[in-house]
Amino acid sequence: MLYDRPYMRQPQAHHPTQRMPVVTLLLIITICVFVLQQLFNVLFPNPYLPGNENAFMAQWFALSGENFRALKIWTLLSYSFLHSTQSLMHLIGNMLGLFFIGRILEPILGRHKFLLLYFSGAVCGGLLYLLLHFSGSTVVVGASAAVFALLTVFCQIHPERPITLLLFFILPVTVKPRYVFWASLAISALGLLFYELSGRSHLAHSAHLGGILLGLVFYRTVYLPGSIFSTFGSGKSHIRPPEWLKRHAKKGAEKLDYSVNRSRRSDRQKEVDRILDKINTSGFGSLSEAEKSTLERAKDLFNS
Repeated sequence: MLYDRPYMRQPQAHHPTQRMPVVTLLLIITICVFVLQQLFNVLFPNPYLPGNENAFMAQWFALSGENFRALKIWTLLSYSFLHSTQSLMHLIGNMLGLFFIGRILEPILGRHKFLLLYFSGAVCGGLLYLLLHFSGSTVVVGASAAVFALLTVFCQIHPERPITLLLFFILPVTVKPRYVFWASLAISALGLLFYELSGRSHLAHSAHLGGILLGLVFYRTVYLPGSIFSTFGSGKSHIRPPEWLKRHAKKGAEKLDYSVNRSRRSDRQKEVDRILDKINTSGFGSLSEAEKSTLERAKDLFNS
């Protein structure tokens, strides 16, 4: 065939550079924010707001009823990029969850759905926290609500897939994800009722519970095929054109008046092969104007 010849092939298009995975990007941003928090702690050690976070970062980016009442709406999302600077374990625990669960979920969901799940998990967790602590001033920080949303969707997609967890970061325990989900739900709900609401713990169980609930909603309304928002981020449209447009298109196609003479096409193929053999033997400069014209017409024919 014409394009089997190496000198007649079109140059190969360059493949676009692969984009950085969303999980990696979130890890980098969150860790950089943590470094920035530590820097502010060194430069501006006093005063501190409740929660032992640096005053500047907490006042403008942490979530609290006081900040929300001051119309700092962005704190519903920005708080998820901050972490406690008193211990590395808060940051490490959330980033390990993001890394191990995120690298499985991102290829399944795609970039857009993954980001929707992560950020909406953080926002939903923040809203539930505010609902219970709207009049307070204690700040909450951390990506736990977002990570619990990821965990919930993972457990719904792979409920029977055995996974190995490091209990207390030391003891390996193999368990099915559906048990992890029910344990997380129970701990968050009981922690909210018996510890957070009674003031016996500063752990934001309500935010964790909000992330879990969002994960369930996401799984049923976005992930499942045929669900309400299942086409989000797919780039595909399921809107069908009206029947009158289809009929119009068919009629337009019927008006095209042409036919393909297959025997003539075969003869042209033989002529093209002869010309290509001549190029192999004597070079392109040996062709006559008629042969060049034939080759050009054949190029258009075989492209169609």
